[in-house]
Amino acid sequence: MPPFTRLAIPDLLLEEVIEHARTAQPLECCGLLAGHIAEGVGTVTTRFTVGNDAASAMEYESNARDMLFAFRTMREHGLELLAIYHSHPTSPPVPSRRDIERNTYGETAVHVIVGFASATPVVRAWWLTETGYREVKCEASS
Repeated sequence: MPPFTRLAIPDLLLEEVIEHARTAQPLECCGLLAGHIAEGVGTVTTRFTVGNDAASAMEYESNARDMLFAFRTMREHGLELLAIYHSHPTSPPVPSRRDIERNTYGETAVHVIVGFASATPVVRAWWLTETGYREVKCEASS
């Protein structure tokens, strides 16, 4: 059972995620979103940029040093991992087969994807399972 049903991302942090995806093009970007869970809502308070060691337009491989820093900081500040984000530089923000196969978090973290199938980026969020995915309500907040 997922730990929350909705993900709330402050406008400023959501804009930072989109900008990270935009500046990483033509490669995929990746990062983490952390915060707190209360009353079924995961509220993001912190964003961590993570290097993409794959340096690929089709996949990402999280930099181990960046991940260690992020998890250490989360632990020190009492934050929970809420989401992993990455981009699809030329396709819609829908999980790929590779995204599903490489999901090591199960349903403990949402996967936020920024897609650039058109000139305007689109952000969607998903719970990934072993064989598929289902959308999570993701809302911007002030």
